[in-house]
Amino acid sequence: MNTLPIRVAVFLFCIFAACPTGAFSAEPETIRHKVVAGDTIRGLILETNCISSMSEYTRAREAFAGLNPGLSHSEMLKPGTEVPVPVLFRNKGCLDFREQRVVRVDFESRGNMEKVFVYLDGPVLPDVFTLRQTQPVRVVCDFDGALPEAGLQRDVDVQGRMIRRIRLGHEDKPFKRARVVLDVDDAVAGRVELEFFEQTSLFVLTIHEAAKN
Repeated sequence: MNTLPIRVAVFLFCIFAACPTGAFSAEPETIRHKVVAGDTIRGLILETNCISSMSEYTRAREAFAGLNPGLSHSEMLKPGTEVPVPVLFRNKGCLDFREQRVVRVDFESRGNMEKVFVYLDGPVLPDVFTLRQTQPVRVVCDFDGALPEAGLQRDVDVQGRMIRRIRLGHEDKPFKRARVVLDVDDAVAGRVELEFFEQTSLFVLTIHEAAKN
């Protein structure tokens, strides 16, 4: 059984797994935050840093991952525990990280790869993780602080060779988030690549066919 290794491109580098020793050249300044219900990783980073670009957000998100190995998405934040939050950016023109919307989700098959395009109306990098204890295996993309645009189709049976189905949902509690779930045939699927295009607020998830033995 393939375990869907994730290789990340463009703005996401070692976010979803513990970074190797030496991934960060110096320990960032940090604050200790006591987690309360409704906290998100994105929210903690934006409250602590004055972010002016998505590349800066990515650096802060990577630093958070390095300080908190294994804490890969916001559901893993446990109220009452303390987490270190990096402080990297101060005294700049902050981006307006208002509540964003998922405005469109598309699927495309290109030979030995399949792509899911998530269009947003502003900059939101998702937390991406794989649920391997389910059948079919699911790749989950959580967009903290975002909600789906009204009227979007919520369940699409795409019947790709690797991606069989795409579902779109949202939650308001304990925090607002849009969730895109891909049902994946892990007998065929190989590595996963993630890209975010800042100018168009487009997130692209690509699954490559597994190499044949």
